[in-house]
Amino acid sequence: MKNTPNKFFWIFILFAAMVLLGGIDQTTKDALKVQHILKTIERKPKQPDTNKESIAEVSEKEVNAYIAYRLAREENPIVNNLTVNLLGNNQIQGKVRIKADQLNLGGLLGKDLNFDFKGIVQTRDNAARLNLTDLFLDGYSVQPQVLDFVISSAGALYDTDVGRVGDWYTLPKGMKRVKVQKAKATIYY
Repeated sequence: MKNTPNKFFWIFILFAAMVLLGGIDQTTKDALKVQHILKTIERKPKQPDTNKESIAEVSEKEVNAYIAYRLAREENPIVNNLTVNLLGNNQIQGKVRIKADQLNLGGLLGKDLNFDFKGIVQTRDNAARLNLTDLFLDGYSVQPQVLDFVISSAGALYDTDVGRVGDWYTLPKGMKRVKVQKAKATIYY
């Protein structure tokens, strides 16, 4: 009889864990899946045979959940919202909403900047860039320099060099390249 309270304690703990895990919404699960994949890739030891690549696939829904998850954890973010559509052939389309007032650009460009974009993702040598093919600000076609201006304003606000839209950026540690297919992305590592 002495072990009976101990058994009830462990049954309670197990039941509570199941309830808590079941209570996480699907969007959070999707975001945590992507986060887990990225951490796994980062920790993977380098293979002596560099020709052998491992792959991981993430869906468009999971990518967007991860973006939203990361934005929600930012302290005083400049980006309100960012969503992407994975079109295939390394093409993506998306929307980004930026707080112009926070960048002291509200008087010049309006309170919120709603950019719609389309472009081709290129990866090489553990780096990636987005070649914009279309860019719209509040429905009006604009040159990439407009987005570069907004990004440089954000960099000035945070006293950091952020580069330009078409620059090459280092991929997360361990990642070699990314291939965009319809509604999914394949990560090679």
